[in-house]
Amino acid sequence: MDRSRLNMYVRFVLVAGMALSVSVMAMGLVWYAISPGDYPDVILSPAEIPGEISRGNPIAVLDLGILFLIATPLARVIAGLAFYLLDREMRMAGVSVIILAVIGIAVVLGAS
Repeated sequence: MDRSRLNMYVRFVLVAGMALSVSVMAMGLVWYAISPGDYPDVILSPAEIPGEISRGNPIAVLDLGILFLIATPLARVIAGLAFYLLDREMRMAGVSVIILAVIGIAVVLGAS
C-alpha cells in the first residue's frame, strides 16, 4: 500500500474541510457585522439551521461553519475507509468502521 497516496487524500480532506468551515464562519461574521438586528443567543439544532439562514440569521451561518468544522474529522475517517477498501486493506477498513461506530454511538448518546 502506498501510504503517501493515503496521506495526500487525507490531507486534502482535512484542508478542504477546514477551508470550507473557516470560509462559512467568515461569511457569517461579516453578515453579522453588517446586518443590524438583535439576534438571540440560542443554540440551533442542525435541523433548524437552514430555516434560520433563510430567515436571515447570521448566527445560523456561524453554526453551519462550526458543523462543517466538526464534520471534518468524520470525513477524514470516511475517506480513509474508502481508501482502505479500494486497496483491500480489510484490517484497517475494520478499524475505520469501528471508529465510525464509536462516533455514531457518541452522537446518539449526546443527542439524548
